[in-house]
Amino acid sequence: MRSLYLFILLCFLQGPVWGQQARKPVGGFAQDTAKLGQLLQYTLIHQHPASQEVILPDSNYNFSPFEFVSKAYFPTYTKAGISTDSAVYTLRTFDTTPAQQLALPVYILHEEDTLRVFADTDAVTVLQLVNSVQEPLVIKDDVALAAVAKRFNWPLLLLYIVAGLIFLSLVWFIFGQAIIRKYNLYRLRKDHLYFASRYNSHLDRFVKSGASQSMEKAVSLWKNYLTKLERSAINSFTTKEIVEYYHDDENVNTALRVCDRAIYGNAAAEADTETKQALNMLRRFAKSRYKTQREVIRNAKNAR
Repeated sequence: MRSLYLFILLCFLQGPVWGQQARKPVGGFAQDTAKLGQLLQYTLIHQHPASQEVILPDSNYNFSPFEFVSKAYFPTYTKAGISTDSAVYTLRTFDTTPAQQLALPVYILHEEDTLRVFADTDAVTVLQLVNSVQEPLVIKDDVALAAVAKRFNWPLLLLYIVAGLIFLSLVWFIFGQAIIRKYNLYRLRKDHLYFASRYNSHLDRFVKSGASQSMEKAVSLWKNYLTKLERSAINSFTTKEIVEYYHDDENVNTALRVCDRAIYGNAAAEADTETKQALNMLRRFAKSRYKTQREVIRNAKNAR
């Protein structure tokens, strides 16, 4: 507060300075006492003729025993031909000397000459917080465990991923074909059991009711199953084309013709022996084709 009052007083001071080419600046600390490392403010104010060029110390200046922290500039204030330059320096000290002094200069430029004019010395008292030191020093131990946040081990995770990929690649290279073969056999058996269950359901319903719709559903299911089993569009073939596809198999020829006559010619009003036998023949043929495809898959390893 002392430097603030000083600055306000000098800003409005209108005493004559004409002809005073070396007027002393005014400088001082904002407080009288300080602690080690505490920030201190030093205010420097200088009044001079407006035609005179003046430079205030910058950060390169030696502020010993203090250390420079920062500097705040204020615009030059001119009134009635008198200019006022001012700056506030933020300093600190780590020197243990009880009383520390500082006097900052201003640099007055005149043609090729430079005149350095110092302000009156101002001092601060460094507070001594430690009066005595016990010898030897007593060291206080603290053996309590400190909680440390866990960090995720990304390199280890990457190592596990790479090792896992290598292991899976080796497993696939050695057992890949066997795994595929086992899976194909599992799907083949599952599809056949599903077909057999539904086909037997339609056959039982036909035997009990004699309805041609049950026979038609059984034949349609048979064609769809063989379409998936043989991987061929058998469900879109005519009876003649199906017989030709299976190399004129006599059982297929006989069973399909009996079923066609019963479905489209309404020749079966009830489940007679011939139609039941035809449906059983189709079921046995589907089972034989399932066994054939199963052997093809099992023998694929030997072919390699």
